[in-house]
Amino acid sequence: MRRNRVIRFLIGAFAVGAFVGLVSGLAFGGGPGTPRAAVQSGNNSGNTSGPTTTSGEGQTASNEPMTPEMAKTIGANEMGQVLVVMYHLIGTPEAEWTRTPDNFRNDIAQLKAAGYYPINVRDLASGNIEIPAGKSPVVITFDDSSPGQYRILDDGSPDPDSAVGILQDAVKAGNWAPHASFFCLLDVTPKDKVLFGQPDRQQEKLKNLVDWGYEVGSHTVTHLNLKKASTQEAKKQLAQSQATLESLIGSGYQVTSLALPFGEYPAKDSLLKSGTYDGISYAYTAGLSLGASQPFSPFSTKFDPLHIPRIRGSANYLTDAIEYFKKHPDLKYISDGDPTTVSAPLHLNSKLGELKGDLGRPVVRY
Repeated sequence: MRRNRVIRFLIGAFAVGAFVGLVSGLAFGGGPGTPRAAVQSGNNSGNTSGPTTTSGEGQTASNEPMTPEMAKTIGANEMGQVLVVMYHLIGTPEAEWTRTPDNFRNDIAQLKAAGYYPINVRDLASGNIEIPAGKSPVVITFDDSSPGQYRILDDGSPDPDSAVGILQDAVKAGNWAPHASFFCLLDVTPKDKVLFGQPDRQQEKLKNLVDWGYEVGSHTVTHLNLKKASTQEAKKQLAQSQATLESLIGSGYQVTSLALPFGEYPAKDSLLKSGTYDGISYAYTAGLSLGASQPFSPFSTKFDPLHIPRIRGSANYLTDAIEYFKKHPDLKYISDGDPTTVSAPLHLNSKLGELKGDLGRPVVRY
């Protein structure tokens, strides 16, 4: 009898708990399977589109369709320019091409405070900018794969004073995502610039970066000057770099971005776009150079994904860029929170170019 009463009690408790859970789920928006609102297809319709605002780490927080009124309230301008920053060495002392760990921490804190949110190079090139509403994208890039960028301690954790350790701490602190693009070398001297040093952990590092959400890109095999190199040597290194990195990372990962050594371009961009060497085919959809200006929106007629300029992550370059956009807010990219739509004011600063006519997604103007 006692055993039967216990069983009846447990069954009753389970039923009550299930009922409470169901009611709570309905009251607070449903579970993870709740469908998102449908997104109308089309090009530059100038009317409505799909889901809008995002929160946290870029997840959709609303199923309401985007409207001009909502875009205006957010202040969205996805035709604005994007901040792209280039780093090399992370270490001491501070120098032209070296950023100390403390200064790099301050850079991330400064970006957070100014309303920036990180994306990868491939996201900029493709226009897949998924960040919270009201935030502005920043692309953080690292050239040369030096050990200060990513060092693993004996316990398997990232060195907290390495760039990756600092970025991961920023993610844990909130209001930041694990996005940045690392452009790797494969055969250079000193050897510690080959895939971040620590030879026995190189593949582990590449896999970790991709698994966490960061991007791995090519910097050629030997830091080749593509302007001076023969066409055959350029094709060789572009193909071998891409193929080697993809093989090490595995899982079908595709290397699509290239940081051009010295910021030097070959005579024709077609050499970067695609080619074949010794039976190995390659293709790149994004190319990064040097420069003091900021790239245009991927939705602008002025945007060229193979010529993305970057400011240096040293001295006052970053602070100056942030201040520039504070003084010229009409030039700054501000997200509507929905990567499937493009929102922008009807009247744009002429410096931003014209909205492309072949976006293949809804456009909201206000």
